[in-house]
Amino acid sequence: MDKEEQLLKDYQQTRQKLEDQEDTIKEFQRKGQRMEEEAYSELRYLLSDISENNDSLNEARVELARLEEDLLVELNQEKKNIVRQQEEAEYQYRKDLQRLK
Repeated sequence: MDKEEQLLKDYQQTRQKLEDQEDTIKEFQRKGQRMEEEAYSELRYLLSDISENNDSLNEARVELARLEEDLLVELNQEKKNIVRQQEEAEYQYRKDLQRLK
């Protein structure tokens, strides 16, 4: 295997690893949203029997929304980092390839 083929192989492996990480983050987002919806539904059910008003339910809902937002902010930051790493990997691959020619 020549150097050019090795560079391409290394780049493709790095790219695949980063894409897998991105897929994992997307799955965390979906799971987080499902968990928030399930938790809210469960809270609504539990609190409907013990609360005349919806204050407790609204407070819980606000807290869940805040937690979900925090999670989404962190996951979006991680996605941005992965995209940046993908761009850096591509840039480095092209730079190394140019050096070989």
